[in-house]
Parts: sequence; structure tokens; C-alpha cells
Amino acid sequence: MWCMLMGHNHGEQHASHAAPVTLRACAHCGYSLQANFAYCPNCGLGLRSAACPSCGQAVDPAWKSCPFCGTALDASVPALAGHAH
Repeated sequence: MWCMLMGHNHGEQHASHAAPVTLRACAHCGYSLQANFAYCPNCGLGLRSAACPSCGQAVDPAWKSCPFCGTALDASVPALAGHAH
């Protein structure tokens, strides 16, 4: 009875931490990824978009060449901040 007077409800559970939201799977290994991941924690694949150094179009860092202009891409492709693919 005292619990009811004080506003306590033993059946009520409060979620102090929301569960991470998984929105996608890694294209390389299939590992479940959270939306804000920059790299896959399982295989290390970069998950941010990058810019083609020739035409500036957004490209996947794992691609070997730009599908828009054909320029060869390598590890030095500059990342686009805040853009996940």
C-alpha cells in the first residue's frame, strides 16, 4: 500500500538506455551495423561515402573505379564528412 501512495509501481520498468538501432548490414561481411558507424567493427570496411577526385560525385570507398567518369579510385579518395552510404 505504501508503494501505491508514494507513486511506485513495481510492475513498471523504466528504460534508462534505448537499445541501439540497427538499420543495415555491412555490404562486405553482413555484420549488423548501427546508423552512426563509420567503419564495420567486424571487417573494417569504411562505411562513409567518398568523393571521386576527378568528377566529385559521391562514391563508395570500396569501389575500384568511379561509375560516373571511370577514374580509378584508391585509398586516398577523400571522405565526405557526415555522409553514410
